[in-house]
Amino acid sequence: MKPPHLTLKGTVVASLVGIAASPALAGEVEKSLEVSGHINRAVVVSDNGENTTFASIDNSSVSGSRFRLKGSAKSEGLTFSTLIELGVQSNNATGTHANADSPSINLRHSYVSAGNHMGTLSLGHTGTADADFTSKRINGTGEAGFYDDSVVSGEELRISNDTGTASGVTVGDILSDSTVSRADSIKYQSPDFGGFKATVGYADTNHGGASLEYAADYDGTKVVAAAGWGSRGGTAAVDAVWGGSLGVSLAGGLNGSIAYSKRDLNGTVAANAGLNNPEMIGASIGYTSGANGITAWYQQVEDLGANGNESESYALVVQHNLSAYGASVYGGIQNVDYSTTADQYDDLTAGWVGVKVTF
Repeated sequence: MKPPHLTLKGTVVASLVGIAASPALAGEVEKSLEVSGHINRAVVVSDNGENTTFASIDNSSVSGSRFRLKGSAKSEGLTFSTLIELGVQSNNATGTHANADSPSINLRHSYVSAGNHMGTLSLGHTGTADADFTSKRINGTGEAGFYDDSVVSGEELRISNDTGTASGVTVGDILSDSTVSRADSIKYQSPDFGGFKATVGYADTNHGGASLEYAADYDGTKVVAAAGWGSRGGTAAVDAVWGGSLGVSLAGGLNGSIAYSKRDLNGTVAANAGLNNPEMIGASIGYTSGANGITAWYQQVEDLGANGNESESYALVVQHNLSAYGASVYGGIQNVDYSTTADQYDDLTAGWVGVKVTF
């Protein structure tokens, strides 16, 4: 039996050989260029026990405003694709308490890919092979936030009875699912085998990753699932992250999901001595009817940063889609509870309304 890494290399090489061997005359190649993107804005009101704040934000924690150029050259047996995507945001959601305009342009994707019946090989800055393995769900509230990405990630919590002015931790600091999103990488995704797709890859900073996804429709009952693993480098504080998620939607509109992730800390890093491996769990239940959706979700993270740290959050979100306009209107309310062995933080309660318009 071949070692796994040799098997992986053989698969990728076979794919490349298959791609190189796919002849296509210039006249048989169809070329296209698509321009698209969206603007996503929200208004957030939060109370952290010490003060109430109001902020107009770009909802970048969930799906920040962006602009993209997507090109392809396609023949019967081979497709080359390119994607350049830029995030274009003002008052990013991860820093809402700045209460000031903070415009930014950031690179989200810049990659090329080549694919045929043997799979797709991608090279450049894009999602890693293990990206977003906690995000599988089927609901009608995808723009309103979820336990993998909350609209209020930038909101601050304060220690109980704290009368100072120092900034506290943010929701995003304590409710992290630990997945990596994008990096400069090379990855291979297999073709669909009975609803299953496998992805393996290697990213900068010594980050190897793999995931297995599944999607199926059983007479109206839809199922999506994923499991993933990713290393974080030999000298990183976190050695590896792994976990998975499952989403189910019944034909009548009822839906639900569960997710789990765990960080295996690097035992060779002195600061990790005696620390437990942090864990995250998430669960949701919702209902979708036509253009409308409602979802209640729960998230818990334990031992993140220090043993005994615990955060919990409950949220209720809604969304209405205006498909003729390419628009979605959404809103929600969320409560966050956080405590450490040294301090108890006041609960943070936040509400938001927003709109996303695609073009």
